[in-house]
Formats: sequence, structure tokens, C-alpha cells
Amino acid sequence: MSIKILLADDHHMFREGMRVLLEREHDMTVVAEADDGLSAVDLALETLPDVAILDLSMPGLKGTEVASRIIEKAPQVEVIILTMHSDRQYVVEALKLGVKSFILKEWAFHEVITAVRCVSNHASYLSHRLSDTIISGFTDEHSVSKSYNLTPREEQTYRLLVTGKNCKEIAYELNLCIKTVETYRLKLMKKLKVTNIAQLVNHAVQDGIVGRS
Repeated sequence: MSIKILLADDHHMFREGMRVLLEREHDMTVVAEADDGLSAVDLALETLPDVAILDLSMPGLKGTEVASRIIEKAPQVEVIILTMHSDRQYVVEALKLGVKSFILKEWAFHEVITAVRCVSNHASYLSHRLSDTIISGFTDEHSVSKSYNLTPREEQTYRLLVTGKNCKEIAYELNLCIKTVETYRLKLMKKLKVTNIAQLVNHAVQDGIVGRS
């Protein structure tokens, strides 16, 4: 079954390029296109796509406002936000609204196919380059280990994971073997009840672990 996609961006050439890229995939179909926020909401509710890809900056309504209305009225539609902004405040705002997936616009043509497949399976997707920005607001006064019964090593692993480091890099930094780090990762994700890095970052935002400046 084809993944139905709504594409909303006010730049015609960019939107056209995205549509061509998406429809090269045998299981993806762009069912609607919008060039402003209000049209994006109307088309989303009319066509009920599987995935809505929304530019953050559009006339009429911002991508986050469009996402909020879609999530409220058609929660089965998964949302991906395209953003030129790597500022933490933009992503944090969208996370609060329930958006689970973000792509930096400069990397959209490299990442959008993977992102669509992730969200169509109700998983999250976060551009790797956004991880450092989002987590840069980590504050020492918030104790993850006390709140969720993490061991010191699990908390170290947690904080390094959300900066985008993989298990091999964390093992090197903490002077541990990779299998040990993988065990810490599994245990802390189980304790925090998350399954991927985007959810881990979202968890940090919702709990106030990530700063909101």
C-alpha cells in the first residue's frame, strides 16, 4: 500500500523537487500540495494523508501551528517539520505540540525518504545535526538519575546519546567496551520507556531536562 503524503512549502521549486524525489519511491505518493499554512490544514483534513511534510516558515500559519491543528483534528496523520532554523526554541516548541520528527531543510533531500518511512511506521525521526542543538540546554540541576533510578553510568550514557553519539563513540569516551554501553542504553531506555533517540530528546524536553531559552 502506498504511503500518502501531503507536501506543504511556499517555495514552488523546492516543493517540486521534493515531490519528484518522493514519487521515485514505489510506495510513496504525494496526494496534495500546499503553499501556505491555511491551505495545508484544509488539505490535510480533506485528504487525510499518512504523512504531512510541513515547512516551518509558511505564509498564513507557521508549520508548528499547522501541525498543532492537524494533530488535534486528525491525530492519525504523522507530521514531519522542515526547518532552516537549528535554534533549540523552534524544535522544543514543536516537541511540546506533539511533533516527533524534524529535518533540517539543507539536508531534506538526503533525509526525507528515511524520515517518511520512520513516521509512517509511527516512529520518530530527528536530523542528527539537531541533536547537539536541542540538548545544549542540559542543566546540572535536573537529576535524571534520581527521578528515574538511573545508575551514574546509565545517566552518562543517556546524556551522550542525546548529543548524537553512537555506542562506539560513547564506549571510547567512557573507556568501556561497546557491549557494556549497549547494555546501559537498553536499560536506560527501558526505565525511561522510550525506543529511539528522538523520543529520548522529547522525554528530556517534557521533563525540563533540556533548557528552554
